Amino acid sequence: PGGKGGIGARVPEMPSSFPEADITEESESIKGIKAAGNIKINGGTFSIDSADDAIHSNTDISVTGGVFDILSGDDGFHADEALNVTGGTVNITRSYEGLEALDINISAGDVTLNATDDGLNAAGGTDSSGMGGFRGGDKFGGGMSSGNGSITISGGRLSITASGDGIDANGTLLINGGYTVVSGPTNGDTATLDYDKTAEINGGTFIGTGAAGMAQTFSGGTQGVISITAGAVPQGTQIRLSDAEDNIIIEYTPPLSFNVVILSSPEIIRNEDYILYIGDAKGTFSAQ
Repeated sequence: PGGKGGIGARVPEMPSSFPEADITEESESIKGIKAAGNIKINGGTFSIDSADDAIHSNTDISVTGGVFDILSGDDGFHADEALNVTGGTVNITRSYEGLEALDINISAGDVTLNATDDGLNAAGGTDSSGMGGFRGGDKFGGGMSSGNGSITISGGRLSITASGDGIDANGTLLINGGYTVVSGPTNGDTATLDYDKTAEINGGTFIGTGAAGMAQTFSGGTQGVISITAGAVPQGTQIRLSDAEDNIIIEYTPPLSFNVVILSSPEIIRNEDYILYIGDAKGTFSAQ
């Protein structure tokens, strides 16, 4: 009884099995800005508070302008290959490592950063550096062999406060210009400057203070360098470097305690004597 489609119509049987649904699982990103390719930032205003890297590229990052306020649970900027800063204002209030890449090049701009590990880190996977952030070790395009990274500073203003290495070049460090200030670390097996091959300074001003345990200074370059161990000096103690006539060349008050002072500027000439004041203490040293 009942025709097709009526009350007595036969209900078709359900298939014994269904084809599997095409479901792709997606993990939620905890990076601020990320790309598998290059990132180029020419301007704009960025406020980033991220659990992982604030700005991350699997290849290169280029910053020519913009204003950045960054809080990061890992790196402020991370590039697997090159990180090039040629302008902009970068303020990294919190990070594990501030700027990290296989090759870091800074030629202009204003960068201020605080890091619980390294301030600048080139090829961070080559040692224990870069292994303690939110996601652990990062992948670098240059591989994991020691000595293949580089840091080049040729201009701009750079202020680093670090609990690990202030500048860690797992390879080479070259400073040809700019104004670079590094405060930290205060103890442990890290240093204000850390490099595998060479660290040369041929221009610009460098002011570094930190712990003495693993301290390194510049290995060469055309510009004079004053490097001394001062004992335990509390934070807030002024450093002043003057020439033989007591004309001031450098003045700086480190925000952290220190044992080592490293100073260089175009006014410091190799083999000439300079007067260094650290608080009430005073000494005369020859530039190397």
